[in-house]
Amino acid sequence: MNRPHLLPSLTIVLAALATTPLASGQGPAAGTVVLKEDFTVGPERANPQAFGGGKTWNIPDTWEWRDGAAASSYDRTKFPGKAHGKSIDPKFKAHDVRVRYRVKFEAEGAMLDMIINAPLKPGKPGSVLWHIGSVVTRVTKPNARDDVAIGERDFTRDTNHPALAGKKLDPTVLEKPEGTFGSAYGIPGAATHAKIGLVTDRWYDFVVEAVGTRWTLWVDGKETLALDLKRSDVEKESINFIGFGPFLLDDIVIEDLPRR
Repeated sequence: MNRPHLLPSLTIVLAALATTPLASGQGPAAGTVVLKEDFTVGPERANPQAFGGGKTWNIPDTWEWRDGAAASSYDRTKFPGKAHGKSIDPKFKAHDVRVRYRVKFEAEGAMLDMIINAPLKPGKPGSVLWHIGSVVTRVTKPNARDDVAIGERDFTRDTNHPALAGKKLDPTVLEKPEGTFGSAYGIPGAATHAKIGLVTDRWYDFVVEAVGTRWTLWVDGKETLALDLKRSDVEKESINFIGFGPFLLDDIVIEDLPRR
């Protein structure tokens, strides 16, 4: 994942406020809120109880605060040859998680990639060391295959890994568990997708649950996709909201869920 340099930051409020009840069928009702952000207070906060002991949001140059939301304005034409947009990425620690957020796309082709990151325990040299699950959402042209998808990807630094045989190797800047950075190579895993008719200039409510290996997505209270991801039953440590703008992102809530 692309990890841009830190710019002026926003501390994250640790909230214990009650959240809107989930619609029937949206997983376990009880969860502990570990992050709640509505972007209404401004980019600088000094709350001594800030989430993570004062850790900050990562605010790259293609994000800004607008109309009480985080706005992505990433323009692919300004970053030729680069696959990734720019992300804001709050950190947390949880095993099973529920992530809620709202998004409003402002142009056809705008895309949001919500990634949940899980570093894996060190194995033998060359083994898989990082796993991500993601929900990709975009406003597509008519007759496109999908506009929402769940997928997974492993990362390894071993160019001789059997899963990479015959593939074009496109290195990704990846954070090591110990906090340093280096290149790694992605190994695609399971994926599922659907077309639900997303349009511009309308707010959508997303709920994503990662419980054990099972990922489930609800859009506006309706179960939309579900998939078992092979390495997801581990502790997660951060989320990336990767923006290929323009769109608005708001009302992010991350909950630590009790193991069933």
